[in-house]
Amino acid sequence: MTDATLTSANIRPLNGAIVRQFAANAELTVGNVVYIASDGEVDKADCNAALTSIGVGIVVASRDGQTTIAAGEAASVVVLGPVGGFSGLVEGSRMFVSEVAGGLRTAAPTGAGTWSHCMGYAERDGVFFVLPGFALTTSNS
Repeated sequence: MTDATLTSANIRPLNGAIVRQFAANAELTVGNVVYIASDGEVDKADCNAALTSIGVGIVVASRDGQTTIAAGEAASVVVLGPVGGFSGLVEGSRMFVSEVAGGLRTAAPTGAGTWSHCMGYAERDGVFFVLPGFALTTSNS
């Protein structure tokens, strides 16, 4: 398993992406995979718990153009569609929420106590297509 490689400054929504605005629950970085917390704000997703493993999208921008978003500030999140700025992707491969908060991994996690949630697939090298739930979320208990 490896985490997807990205440079936050290069992450951007591509033509056809659906972008939604959310408030950040905690500090986020452009490129983070996020889930919706119980207060309706977004936070970094990770596969170590059922709730946090259900990623809804990828952060693509802040309101001020910076790559870091402070808690309470607006975050632009692609919830469906293509996102550019990744590298080393293998065309057609599915990508999953990582153990590393906010990360994407190239294989479903298998460790005890982790949850597998597919976030979409590599459309081609450099482009990740956000399609949350593309495969069923499963427990590795």
